[in-house]
Amino acid sequence: MMGYQKPVQYCRFLFYAAAVVCLGQMLSFASAASPISEAERQKKEAEERYEAVNGEAKELEKKKGEAAVQAGQLDQELTDLLTDMDLLETDMSDMTRQIEKEEEEYQKAEEKRKRQYEILKKRIQYIYEEGDVTYLDILLKAKTIGDVINGNEYFQQLYEYDRKLISEYEKTKNDALGRKEVLEERQSELQSLKQEYGVREKTLRNMITKKRAEESDFDRRLRAAKAEAGSQAEIIRKRTEEIRLLQKEEERKREEERRAEEERGAKEQNSGPGRIKSTGGSEFGRNVADYALQFIGNPYVWGGTSLTSGADCSGFVQSVYRHFGVSIPRTSAEQAGFGREIAYEEMEPGDLVCYPGHVAMYIGGGRIVHARSAKAGIRVDDNPAYRTIVSIRRPW
Repeated sequence: MMGYQKPVQYCRFLFYAAAVVCLGQMLSFASAASPISEAERQKKEAEERYEAVNGEAKELEKKKGEAAVQAGQLDQELTDLLTDMDLLETDMSDMTRQIEKEEEEYQKAEEKRKRQYEILKKRIQYIYEEGDVTYLDILLKAKTIGDVINGNEYFQQLYEYDRKLISEYEKTKNDALGRKEVLEERQSELQSLKQEYGVREKTLRNMITKKRAEESDFDRRLRAAKAEAGSQAEIIRKRTEEIRLLQKEEERKREEERRAEEERGAKEQNSGPGRIKSTGGSEFGRNVADYALQFIGNPYVWGGTSLTSGADCSGFVQSVYRHFGVSIPRTSAEQAGFGREIAYEEMEPGDLVCYPGHVAMYIGGGRIVHARSAKAGIRVDDNPAYRTIVSIRRPW
């Protein structure tokens, strides 16, 4: 029995010794691994701090970039707004001079009409008091055939005289009415220009008030924007003058073509409002322009978008394009920056001719259709450069 216990005790001793050795090795491994784990932990923390700092730097850079973009957009918006107001002031001054000229011409035509009316009235009064001279009077009073011939010549002279008086009076009256119509259209259009200027001025005041409170150097940027706007307005005015010279040449060519057609006995295809059609360009552009032409004669309404009940200039073209599934901005100022810029020489039906505070649609052949003013309504005009052209845009 005693011989059996000794081996068991010996085995237990070996087991405990092995356990101690293993434990020592484990502790040795643990102590050896601790510096590596700590280094890795520190490295990981450093990487996390770097990523955080780098992220903050990128965010700051992003915000700085966004601020720069916003500042650039603000500068451009200010410049565009001030340019529009500069050009609107020019157009209003031009329109005022036109009104003064038309007023003067109308007064001259009206005075001439009154003088001719007095002459005609006296002639009618004479005929009434003296009795009209008829062929029967000539025949009854004639003693010879010579008297009849002389009387007939006298009657013919009276007839020609009276006919000439009436004809001249009608012509003068129509001239006076036409000049009055033009004068009223100019006055109505000036009112539209003043309305648009008021809108732009209010927008500018609100922007200045808001941005001056937000930015300390806004006044400096406002001065810079005004200087840039003056330069841009001058460039636009020069470009419009160049366009007008091109247009005069186009008008000369059209006049030559018209005379050639008259000599050939050709009938004018676009003589009536109901038969006006667009010419040239793409099929889509002609479809847009022809659709717009259906609404000639409908009323102009400030702020309106109805093609039948009334629309203003920008509401008119917006509603026309909406019919074709093309969405364009609401105001003329926004439309002047929408779509693709087109050179005057490349203008096609459907393109938008943008003026300060106004917009029209080109229909080809040197003509435009637009909601012109409260007096004129929606109509066609032969002069795309009748005002300063800011831009020509193709919305599709």
